[in-house]
Amino acid sequence: MGFTMAQFQLLPLYETPLTWIAWAAFILASIIPVITPVTWRMKTQIIYVEPEWDFRKREVSQSEYSEIMKQYRNEYRDYLSIIDYRLLLLAIIISVAAIATPFLLMRTNFFIIAATPVIFGIFVLIFGLVCTSFLFKFIPNEATPHFPVVSEKVLHSSIEMMQTSPGISWAGVSMTLGEASGYYTIRNAIPISRIEGIESVAKIQGSLDESGNVSRIVSTLSLDDSDKPQVIGEHTGDITHKQLAEIVRRTLRAYIEARGEDEILDEVLEEVTHFLKQFDKSESS
Repeated sequence: MGFTMAQFQLLPLYETPLTWIAWAAFILASIIPVITPVTWRMKTQIIYVEPEWDFRKREVSQSEYSEIMKQYRNEYRDYLSIIDYRLLLLAIIISVAAIATPFLLMRTNFFIIAATPVIFGIFVLIFGLVCTSFLFKFIPNEATPHFPVVSEKVLHSSIEMMQTSPGISWAGVSMTLGEASGYYTIRNAIPISRIEGIESVAKIQGSLDESGNVSRIVSTLSLDDSDKPQVIGEHTGDITHKQLAEIVRRTLRAYIEARGEDEILDEVLEEVTHFLKQFDKSESS
């Protein structure tokens, strides 16, 4: 279709360039309603049967989580529903190039001008393939709710803030990894950090809202054999360095009060308190 249309509509290109732009855009746009139902049919052919997942908690670094999610997307692209912005950008670039190429070639030699309809046809073909790939990744199916995706970009800002906050020795991602019959699923991915000196019993973790943004942080202490840790502090809404430091200080004080003073913890607490004082001074000034 692209080749045939271009053979006729490129002839008056110099006199009526807008006519060519309109026809070329029409051909490119007409592909989408054609490939959408076909791609939808391909993606929704799967029949999902819930296996008995063996779930376990894992805490990984930000870089490790990025590698895990990269592999996860590649292995389970038939199940996931994601928006691939790179493919979307590529489709826009190809469409612009397809429409603009005849204008760039109209002042070259005869053979290149004669090949322009073929070049446009190839652009149309590549555009269709890119759009098909984009739609295939975006369309959900029965298995999609059981293979959720939390982008590492969503967690990045919270983890970076935790890593640069005083009193925090490590920050990364906490996730639930489910395994069954050679398959695996990643669920409940949230930012998490450990407090210096009491890493094994104290942690600060975030919660994601419906839009996937971190909307709440909670600090907990596990001081006994109870499966349920004690909540020490929490904050909802936009998270700042000051709020993180305040929660760290509160958690350290709660631990020291329960277990007694410790030289290392006293130093960490002093560092956090000094940071908060400097922060208050800068705000007041």
